[in-house]
Amino acid sequence: MNAPRENDPTELDRFKRDIDLVDYAQRQGYTIKKESRRGDWHHLVKDDEHVIVTRKGDHQVYLNTGDDRDAGSIIDFAKTRGGDGHGLNLGQVRQQLREYLDGAPAPARQYTTQYATPPETARLSSLPVGDPEQARQAEEERRTRLISEVLGVKKELTDRSYLHGRGITDETLDSPAFQGRIFTAQQNEHKNTAFPLYNEHGLASVEQKNDHYKSLLPLPKNGIWVSHPTDGKDTPVARVVVSESAIDSLSHYQLKHEQDPKNTLYIATSGTPTEAQIALIQRVIDKQAPQEVVLANDRDAGGRQFNINYLNELQPARPLVPVAEQEAYREASRPVEWHATSDKYHTSLKVTFHHDTAEQGAGQVQQLSERVEKINSTQEAGPSLAVEVQRSTEQATIVRLTVARADTAQLEVVAQELYRQREQLRPEAERQQESFLRVDYPLAKDFNKELEYTNQGLTAEQIRAAAQREEQQRESERQQRLAEAQRLEREQRAAERQAQRERENRPEEQQERQQDDKRFNQAILGAAAAEVDRPTRSYRSEQEAAEHTAQFVHARDAGLVLLKEYIHDNPPPAGRKIDEAEREELRDRARYDAAASLPTVAATEEKTATWKIDELQPGATGRAEAWKAILDNSGYSMQTSEVRATVDEQGIRRAEFDITYRNDQPDIAIIHAIVTNTTSRAAAGKEQYAGVSIVEPEADRADRQLAAEAAPIQPHNRDRGMDVAAKPEAALSAAGQQPVHPTTSGSEKQVIIRVEEPALTTGARGQAEAVRAAAVASGAKVGEVQSTTDEQGTRHAEMRVSYRTDQPDIAQVSQTLDAIGQQPGNQVVEHSSDRAERHKAAHHGVEGKQSAQQLER
Repeated sequence: MNAPRENDPTELDRFKRDIDLVDYAQRQGYTIKKESRRGDWHHLVKDDEHVIVTRKGDHQVYLNTGDDRDAGSIIDFAKTRGGDGHGLNLGQVRQQLREYLDGAPAPARQYTTQYATPPETARLSSLPVGDPEQARQAEEERRTRLISEVLGVKKELTDRSYLHGRGITDETLDSPAFQGRIFTAQQNEHKNTAFPLYNEHGLASVEQKNDHYKSLLPLPKNGIWVSHPTDGKDTPVARVVVSESAIDSLSHYQLKHEQDPKNTLYIATSGTPTEAQIALIQRVIDKQAPQEVVLANDRDAGGRQFNINYLNELQPARPLVPVAEQEAYREASRPVEWHATSDKYHTSLKVTFHHDTAEQGAGQVQQLSERVEKINSTQEAGPSLAVEVQRSTEQATIVRLTVARADTAQLEVVAQELYRQREQLRPEAERQQESFLRVDYPLAKDFNKELEYTNQGLTAEQIRAAAQREEQQRESERQQRLAEAQRLEREQRAAERQAQRERENRPEEQQERQQDDKRFNQAILGAAAAEVDRPTRSYRSEQEAAEHTAQFVHARDAGLVLLKEYIHDNPPPAGRKIDEAEREELRDRARYDAAASLPTVAATEEKTATWKIDELQPGATGRAEAWKAILDNSGYSMQTSEVRATVDEQGIRRAEFDITYRNDQPDIAIIHAIVTNTTSRAAAGKEQYAGVSIVEPEADRADRQLAAEAAPIQPHNRDRGMDVAAKPEAALSAAGQQPVHPTTSGSEKQVIIRVEEPALTTGARGQAEAVRAAAVASGAKVGEVQSTTDEQGTRHAEMRVSYRTDQPDIAQVSQTLDAIGQQPGNQVVEHSSDRAERHKAAHHGVEGKQSAQQLER
């Protein structure tokens, strides 16, 4: 029941080495604000987010200046920012970066410098090509060299001053658990406390810490810091405690071990756990077979996210089984899986239910929705958890839950319940013992801070109050830093505007501006026929062209798209040459009401999308009015409202207006193209679209997409008459032949059947399944039923049907489709010409069958 899980650390290292993080970020909408002359660091900006990219060893790393947790390699960058801001799991990151490496065009940026002096050609040619063993040995030598430089020849803990400053006592440091697990690193006169990270091959990396200093060697993060058992080496372990840092592990031991002196092994990940580290923790569990695992992470959104993912990944010791003369671990089944990701503002939980039927999936989603509704009902500020069904098939249903980062604890409650639900769904032999995984949160932000307060003699209640005050103080300082940064930015913008005004007032600048205006006006008037390599709109006269293009002249200063680009993307429905074949097709498609009417939207219901347009400078105005004028004068069936505007504290005018449209209008595909093009270009960071966004419900966008696909008028400015095939009879008549019976040369047709019915109970067979069975029995080819259930408890199902007009049982197929379409709750979506051809083929099929029977008699 589990999806395949890949775990190839070599591939992740390849992503880090081979992908240019700056180029990847630019493709995600980031722009370069500053960069060093040597090109070894870059300052990237997107919206209000500032990211610094530099190098660490053989790959690039980044740091979000506004969030010190948001840092790492290209893996972390893609993981945090993928999925439209909801985040990706590691499997999705692998897939995305594979596609980037295999199919992406060459980087847009050209480097003029290199990060390191290139090696000599002769030395390169002397090396063996494609030798993985040599590459592995070189990496091992590099790792050994870096670790030796940190730990020195004699590995021992000679300086305890930093640890004493963190409240760690000598009694703790002299415990058997931590002997040989903490060292002093010394480079020249500098001394740091070093925590070695281990994997199955030995030393993997080293983390160094000191006051206001923290560093991890530039090596793959595939090792963990691990203590000895508290009772001494090689003693049976009863408990494993997992935390974010070795300092927290030492603090946890000092705070709690005397109260519960089980033989305990401590593990730390040095920050955000990687996939390799989680797999390594599981291997430790497999080897030590503890009775419980304690998750001792920080009391914040990041720590809760780690605990949510540990609940999904970690399990009791797995049994070894022989596989092809080797040994492997037997994984327990996972009927439910989940993974949490986050960005600056939100945490998302992706839940995957594996099931045998769609009805089981619907029941599980209903159960989850009820639990979320119960959680939302307890929130004083209103509902905070959002639920979205992303995909549903017979075998799996994927649901995404999203909440503000401050409310990540609500997702943890959901994950705890999913954990219990999974244990109930597993076969009894695979179920974990109760409370194998246990969460232990500190009273303060982390266990070391709790230790500090405890050493001060504070009670538990006083520690909680002090932690709350400290959090409020941090938030206040953050707001002050933000206000200061905004003030400096305003002063910088004011200075830039003053310098710009001084430049513009120079005579040579005014003359250049007049020449630019002249060139712009000439380009506007000739834009309709500027490109000879693609069709353009035809105008009846130069006056008509001038009138149509005049509306774009005033848009230059507003930063809007030029006429040429706009017309090519969104050609008006009138004014171009249309041959009679296309005109007839348009008339026929206009009568294609079955596909144009959506099952969940009334044909006459108006939809609203809101254009939000910010000015680019304080005191500027008119951008929103220019956009509104273009939409009003476009000739399409959408309507715009009056412009609403406010001015913020920085003097920036923020305006908006609504457009209303109907999905049953013939030009809905062009309206859809306008909205889609505007949104995608704004997201891509095109300069003309800076400060422009469109807000609308996701359901409206999806409904409009379906309506656009079946619309009579599509946004392609070309001679579509070439697409219309000649009628068989007409073609034969032109050749002087007798028309051939249409069923002797058939064609394949496609039909969509939609079914609406009340949500099913677990194990029940719905109307959609009955419809599918009837269509299959008639002789048609039918795809799987795809279904979702909305908040009102209505199940929306859809299936694709195909048939050929010359197949022997076409009459039975046609009769079945007609009967399905007449049943309440069903809708058969097909082109009107296809329906007519089907009926005609079915009629001739019946006649041919009767003639054959007469001949037999």
